[in-house]
Amino acid sequence: MMPLVLSHQDPDIHGAVASVLAAGGTMIFPTDTIYGIGGNPWDARTTARVRALKQRSEQQPLTLHLSSLSSIEQYALVAPRWTQAIHRLLPGPVTVLLPAHSAAPPATVRNGTVGLRVPDHPFFSDVLRQPVFGTSVNRHGEPPMNDVDRIIDAFPSVDLIVTGPVSGTSSAIVDLRTESYRVLRGTLSPAAQRALEQE
Repeated sequence: MMPLVLSHQDPDIHGAVASVLAAGGTMIFPTDTIYGIGGNPWDARTTARVRALKQRSEQQPLTLHLSSLSSIEQYALVAPRWTQAIHRLLPGPVTVLLPAHSAAPPATVRNGTVGLRVPDHPFFSDVLRQPVFGTSVNRHGEPPMNDVDRIIDAFPSVDLIVTGPVSGTSSAIVDLRTESYRVLRGTLSPAAQRALEQE
């Protein structure tokens, strides 16, 4: 069975996303960086299915994707010194690593740390109404896939593919668990660097 493929602007997208998440299904979705594959972060069936599709180890955490900044502190412990910086970095193409709150979905936590994204993308701001977990659309060790036709061929068993614009470049990863920040992957924009260095 082939996945349902809908644009993030399709009139039926809200219902389709809600149905997939409620049923423990898997979906591929656009972000401001690359396509992600994921679903309900509290559903162990869904996280296990995505790990199997990607051939991804259970030791590798999944990133928690949120639709708004207002929910970050529900799932992460944010030191006061980083609050303003986070609000200047996000929404945007950055994954922040923070100490996990007890309410964070276990699949997104590794050694007490949660990775959070708030993508600057209309799928998140206009469509998504609950947190989802996500990871890049690829087999483990391969580069991320951003061509929808290739994604359909490689992952025909997912339930829903949401199409939309992506930049094609993975997010930067910034560790904010200590007094000073560390960039673990990618390059921050000058504005993002200023936001962190002003703290």
